[in-house]
Amino acid sequence: MTMGQDTPHSFRLAEAEMSLLDKRAVILAYQSYQLEMCNIPQEVFGEEMDFYLDWAVRDGDQMLILSKCLHDVLEALQEISGQQADEWPVLRDSLAAALPEDVFGIVMRSIRQG
Repeated sequence: MTMGQDTPHSFRLAEAEMSLLDKRAVILAYQSYQLEMCNIPQEVFGEEMDFYLDWAVRDGDQMLILSKCLHDVLEALQEISGQQADEWPVLRDSLAAALPEDVFGIVMRSIRQG
């Protein structure tokens, strides 16, 4: 298991169902939303973050970079979906547009069940 015992079961299932590229896509889709809609400065993510995500894909995520980032994204999505009714529909639609349908379904199921 790559995520800790305190990780919701639905998050662990989502991680197990996703390929490394799927995980990277979810992370980048959330980052894109933050950059575009939340005015997060580009420097927060930048080329260094892209390098680490690409490296994690190439090395099979041995250092669990994708797993940890995916967990953080799923937690953030779960919080936003439950507490920010005005922001959630925009974010949900943004993710739906950016992700393959099956990956979007996994993400939505994991945050509903989390």
